[in-house]
Amino acid sequence: MSIAIVLQARKNSQRCKNKMLRRFDDSSLFEIQIKKFQKLTNNFNVYCAVGEKPFFSILKNYKKINLIIRNKISVESDLIENVFNYLNQIEESTICFINPCSPFLKASTVQNALNLFEKLNLKSLTSVIEKKTWYFDHKYNPINDNSKCDTKVLNAIYECSHSFHIFNKKFFIKNKKYWDNKKNDPYLFKIGNTEALDIDTEEEFKYIEKIYKVLKNSTL
Repeated sequence: MSIAIVLQARKNSQRCKNKMLRRFDDSSLFEIQIKKFQKLTNNFNVYCAVGEKPFFSILKNYKKINLIIRNKISVESDLIENVFNYLNQIEESTICFINPCSPFLKASTVQNALNLFEKLNLKSLTSVIEKKTWYFDHKYNPINDNSKCDTKVLNAIYECSHSFHIFNKKFFIKNKKYWDNKKNDPYLFKIGNTEALDIDTEEEFKYIEKIYKVLKNSTL
């Protein structure tokens, strides 16, 4: 099994402007992830897919990272098949996609997930966080039983954290999706709530940066 680790970035984020390149603590979200995942280059090919000059400049300092130049369609589109239209440039059969907006995600966590993926010969895998609380659907109907009024006794529900996904490249290109969405496809890999923190909005950028400044030396 051949696995490629892939990070991607672009400037034109809509809900949080220029979040990948603007100052985050004493660095940027983009460079925080690049620094972490270059540690895995001894075991895997690590690729960074970008299409804009500021990213190219940063990557000149990281010689072990393989550069993939995204075209205009990939950079500007939100359709998943367009965003990933560069995957044929990667020779490996399996893709481990890393979310660059998760500053607390550890390289060691991804390494552990990849080890398990290979050991169990899985079809796909994704990061999740465990939840034990009461849930309701879009029509306000209860999803789980809250009759005992004690969340500690509930069966867990798992929320995709989107921190990383591992999937088959050919399956994605053919079906325009990561997996079949059946039991163990994807396999659910639990991570902690802090590692799962993901920046999508301006509000999240501000408060997660504050958390990062406090915890970075003790948790990363």
